[in-house]
Amino acid sequence: MKSLSEKETTVKDKSDQYSKETQRLAEQRAGQGILLMTARGRILLIDSRAAELCQQMRVAAGDQGRTLPLPILKIVNEIAQSLDSRSDLKDWEAFSLRHVIDGQEGRILVTGIGLPARGHAAERRILVTLDVIMTRISLKRLEAFHLSPRETATVQGLFKGSTNKEIAQAMGISTQTAKEHIKHIMGKTKTSTRTGIIMAIAGPHE
Repeated sequence: MKSLSEKETTVKDKSDQYSKETQRLAEQRAGQGILLMTARGRILLIDSRAAELCQQMRVAAGDQGRTLPLPILKIVNEIAQSLDSRSDLKDWEAFSLRHVIDGQEGRILVTGIGLPARGHAAERRILVTLDVIMTRISLKRLEAFHLSPRETATVQGLFKGSTNKEIAQAMGISTQTAKEHIKHIMGKTKTSTRTGIIMAIAGPHE
């Protein structure tokens, strides 16, 4: 996995010096696109891939009026509000939110993670990673398997890396029903594992 120093970055505030521990956590958790913000929503760092995916989300949503897409701002605000009452560093590190948002390349998994701060609350940071989890090609291939709407939603959960329980909660169904959906999807995709489903729909890597 590439470190932050290996990625082309734009530093919005060079005077801000976040701790080595925070930087180490950011490097360990770095996704395809990386965005680092304060808990108040100020951009500290954004790499070129994150900027590209943010632009794709704005275009897909028809929203050109903001620096960042509204869904990302909502994730940052939700994490900040939820963690206002938390003082333990571990609370911040353990807290994260995930959302799937449409972009020009396909569906983008946006993950917001609270990063620890040893000083004042104003020093808290939120790391946002962006990954394309379902390309337009994958979405096209998905149609070829003639999945039901419920099965399609289940596949999207699999692409997010969700557990059966998480898929069930997101869809408002029982865990057993989620398992049944996965079993039916395996039959339609002629696979026998969750990974097999993803590979069948994603297709070979170019």
